[in-house]
Amino acid sequence: MRILLRSLILLVVMSTAGLSLAQQQSGGQICVRGFEDRNGSGVRDGGEPLLTRGLSATLQNSEGIVIASALLDDSPLAASGVVCFQFLPAGQYTVSVTSADYTATTQDSITTNVSESGVPPVLDFGARLVAVPTAVPAASTNIAGVELDQAQLVRIIISALAALAVVAGMIVLGLLIWLLALRNRQPATARLMTTTGSVPVVKVSDTGKHKPV
Repeated sequence: MRILLRSLILLVVMSTAGLSLAQQQSGGQICVRGFEDRNGSGVRDGGEPLLTRGLSATLQNSEGIVIASALLDDSPLAASGVVCFQFLPAGQYTVSVTSADYTATTQDSITTNVSESGVPPVLDFGARLVAVPTAVPAASTNIAGVELDQAQLVRIIISALAALAVVAGMIVLGLLIWLLALRNRQPATARLMTTTGSVPVVKVSDTGKHKPV
């Protein structure tokens, strides 16, 4: 009797747990399917691959509040280009797609009603890969058979101007030193004459009279 009672209790517990799990896993879903729209036609043509990375999807409820977000990179259905939001209560939702790697060629959001049964709504998102700008080569100048780009040419000009400034400074300094040295080397007699004045020279003539020379 006790064994039978325990078996009944176990069955009730398992049934309750199974019902709870089923309730948790029930609900509607909405999905995004991405493809590379190489010709920009807005529809997937033959030969255009599915996107398996680089997309981010956000889900808003009927009040415009973001309630979930997902990355295609992390989706278990990424190989099929699909990312889904599951276990949703019936109602109106908006799913939007953004990408830093791709530019949309189709609509990037849909607003639709989701039910707990039936085929889930799918947003087909087409996009082109964002073009990476090509680096423009720097303009070059040929000097004595050597190709120099603009940056190298500027550095050479700056170095030449600096060298000229140093040479000019040395020339000015040399002139100042030379002028000072020349002034210090002025003859002592010249300095004496400058300060005391000249003295007349007197010559004695044969007649015994002194005549100024």
